[in-house]
Amino acid sequence: MTLTARRPKSHGALEASLDDAAQRPAVRYEARHITKAFGGALALSDVSVAFEPGEIHTLCGENGAGKSTLLKVMAGIHQPDDGEIVLGGETLHALTPRSAQLRGIYLVPQEPTLMANLSALENLFVGILPRGRLRFTVDWKQMERSAGEFFSQVGLEIDPREPASTLSIAQQQLLECARALAHRCNIIFFDEPTSPLTAREADVLFAVMRQLRERQFTLGFISHRLDEVLEISDRITVLRDSRLVTEMTAAGASRDAIVSAMVGHDIAQRQRPHREISTQPTVLELRGLSHPPEFSDVSFTVGRGEVVGLAGLVGSGRTEIAEAIFGLRPSQGTVLLDGKPFAHRSPHRSVVAGLIYLPEDRGHNGVFANVQLTRNITAAVIPKLQRAGPLLLPAEEREMAERAAERTRVVAPSLEAPMSSLSGGNQQRAMFSRWLLAQPRVAIFDEPTRGVDVGAKEDIYKIIDEISASGIAVLMISSELEELVFVCDRVIAIYEGRPVAEVVGDEITLERLGTLIVGEQAK
Repeated sequence: MTLTARRPKSHGALEASLDDAAQRPAVRYEARHITKAFGGALALSDVSVAFEPGEIHTLCGENGAGKSTLLKVMAGIHQPDDGEIVLGGETLHALTPRSAQLRGIYLVPQEPTLMANLSALENLFVGILPRGRLRFTVDWKQMERSAGEFFSQVGLEIDPREPASTLSIAQQQLLECARALAHRCNIIFFDEPTSPLTAREADVLFAVMRQLRERQFTLGFISHRLDEVLEISDRITVLRDSRLVTEMTAAGASRDAIVSAMVGHDIAQRQRPHREISTQPTVLELRGLSHPPEFSDVSFTVGRGEVVGLAGLVGSGRTEIAEAIFGLRPSQGTVLLDGKPFAHRSPHRSVVAGLIYLPEDRGHNGVFANVQLTRNITAAVIPKLQRAGPLLLPAEEREMAERAAERTRVVAPSLEAPMSSLSGGNQQRAMFSRWLLAQPRVAIFDEPTRGVDVGAKEDIYKIIDEISASGIAVLMISSELEELVFVCDRVIAIYEGRPVAEVVGDEITLERLGTLIVGEQAK
């Protein structure tokens, strides 16, 4: 196979991009005996996996097992230390993301990598802008017409000229999927594409994947949602501790078998603990909180030691409500802490007052990727640390970070390791460590288990249980309804920016919540 540059298409030809991708040779894509280490830490050890045309092949494993690393090697983002990548019998040397795309290989990343200041349209066609009739011009009208087709393929309804920075995390992820189609790729890897999506949005994406499978595309998939894995997969490969441990067909797979292979032992089904919280004093209260058109007239309370969930579709206003409480966006109405109005809110004033917020998108709004773990954990309490004149005392800061990391069970090479070297689940645990050091009275967690594996989820559930048991009031947002059933004492359903129902105790069921979040009242 000869590697040649591709000239951008123009006029009506772009509409045929999906068909063009399907006309590429349907070939097997293999990783053979791949080994990869980062700074002495082994990420992959002698892993061999083959992706076949016309099937969806899913990689499962705990955070840090090597799944994302393997796909990044096969997409040219990382170079293997040993082993080879083989496309249709040809060994690919020194693969890069660009050369991979030219060969029809595309990775839809776990965290969207869009250029924030460019429009959705420009992000979609970056690298393949169609030429206008005049030299050095772009055919914008043709791009807009073609964009509508690709957006509809993934169920994305946005203004194509809208800046990428204004899109929700779910919309950004769907735009990444559309970009793979626009670039005429027929080998597409999806690295946790559904982690920011609701069940309904995930169904749209799965419909696209099934269509691509019928066209003999070669598809790789990573998800920590095991119901999705069982629903969409043809073949499942499980990695543990950087090694391949088993491969199974979908027909022979079960949730218990996958979990046991991932963690090396069985995990008991979690049951929501029953707690009597009705007599606890109110810590957080909202009265008519509004920020039209995102949400309006939101009123509810959270008591001491209570876990209250916000259920709703992406775009229903859940995150916007949380941001308004924390002071990240202006709002009308009243927020009360311990019965006292909390006005003129800002993130700094909120943290000082004992109100913390763990955001949905930790990659952009949480972690300091290239900063050591210690400083990431202590970031919220730096003003409180002891000093020698203007300088922090490193020994005291390290000791504080070490205690906090032990409490949330962070696994890392060392406290000096950069945050980017940790798995997604351990980054999330570190974020919990940071905010627990702030000794909050109210904790807001927005999608706290997004992008983490089943074992890390169990740890996070236990942390939330421990936090609430210590008397901290918890407000939790999750797109996984099962999670709200497991964790919450009360759940408030949000539909189109307004609370539509409150469900308590044993009434919190998947069926009831699923009905409420789409605007229907359960009978």
